[in-house]
Amino acid sequence: MEGMEDMYKDPVQLAEGINMRNLMENKLVEFSIDLDFKTKSMLSTSLDEDLFADIYDDSDSDDALVKIEESAEKMLLSSPEYHSFDQLSKKMIDCLPSGDVKLLIIEEGDGPLVPPDAEILIHHAAYYERCDIPFDTTLTMNKGQPMRIRLGVGKMLPGLEIGITHVKGPKARFHLLLQPAVAWGRRGILPRIQPKPVLFVITLYDVRCVAAASRFNDLPTAEQAKFETTVKTIKDLRAEAKDLFKRHKYVQAIRSYQQAMSVLSLSQPQNKSEEEEIKDLKVKMYVNLAICYYKVNKPKYIIGMCEHIDRIIDINKHCKAIFYYGRAHELLGRIDEAISCYKKALKLEPKNKEIGQILADLDQKNKQSAITEKVMWRKALCNEVEKEKLVYDVDGDFKDGVEDMCQELVGRNGYFKFDLPMGLTKDEVICIKDLTSKFDCLKVLEDGDGKKKKVSIIKKE
Repeated sequence: MEGMEDMYKDPVQLAEGINMRNLMENKLVEFSIDLDFKTKSMLSTSLDEDLFADIYDDSDSDDALVKIEESAEKMLLSSPEYHSFDQLSKKMIDCLPSGDVKLLIIEEGDGPLVPPDAEILIHHAAYYERCDIPFDTTLTMNKGQPMRIRLGVGKMLPGLEIGITHVKGPKARFHLLLQPAVAWGRRGILPRIQPKPVLFVITLYDVRCVAAASRFNDLPTAEQAKFETTVKTIKDLRAEAKDLFKRHKYVQAIRSYQQAMSVLSLSQPQNKSEEEEIKDLKVKMYVNLAICYYKVNKPKYIIGMCEHIDRIIDINKHCKAIFYYGRAHELLGRIDEAISCYKKALKLEPKNKEIGQILADLDQKNKQSAITEKVMWRKALCNEVEKEKLVYDVDGDFKDGVEDMCQELVGRNGYFKFDLPMGLTKDEVICIKDLTSKFDCLKVLEDGDGKKKKVSIIKKE
């Protein structure tokens, strides 16, 4: 029994796989244990070691770790120098009374604290005590690009969220020392995540307030009217809208820009400088809305936005606005108006290749349309294009003789074929074809080449 107990201290292997249907439906299920699995495993291991001991190489794994360490150093995410976490923690401030989250700011932004519901762009590297290589890092995720994460929705470790909201953005570098309780839990996630304190080295690249409109609505009316509140809210809404536009979510982007316009309408600037900035922001919002409406094929809405812009400034002096005014006209089939707008835009930005190409394409399209329209009207009025007048050198007697022959053939009843003498010149053949083409019932047939060419005139029934 002692031997059996020793054998099953480690996980055992079943002789056959488990059928899930049997587990779900049958009351009794038998399991067969492979009593020889230990022996087989030992034999297999020893055999593999004998055969491949000389060629086993873990250099790939070592190289990967070296690359991670180098990337961390390059991105300023290397583990700092310290004797112990206890010694390091003395330089940090507590983000919680319990001391489970400690913060050390290396570089802090000049903006407000990161909101608890913000969307952030970060890189991080997580280290155990006295380790130089991170066991968890964003450097190995997302193709090495910073991660964009929304706070307050359970996508981040609690301790990380707490620490990040104690930092001023939009850009910052800082360290967070987290106890297991606010990281992956007191038991960790074995075997990879140990239940130990973890040092996070973090670089914050950007902060976006995705709930800017809601927070603005919760403010008192007097606070909403303040210029500073307006500028901050507009900045957040624009960032949100730009991100949505970048991800091709144009309808949602339109909604964000419309919210921005509502915020601007409530603003009460106190001086000329603030008035000019509010005016500039309104123009930018209307232009961005026009671009979004172009993406969703709403030309009349684009024209509406452009008319709003023209009430604030002279639209003919704003390249992007007049350009999308042209886009709207083009979508509505008003090509002349579109070309006029594009020319004004190109005059403002002569080196803009996109506008130049659009004008060139429209010019070609107009030329082709004019030809098509002309042909269509000719067909409608039965006014086919006159055939090019043929030129040939024959004497008057030959021409008169061909005309008389044609008249005679036309006067005959039924089908008739008249063979012309061989040896006709090229001009004489052309003359015959030209004169017979005036009669629908006559047709010229040619057979052979050169002096042996046979030419006949057929009179159809």
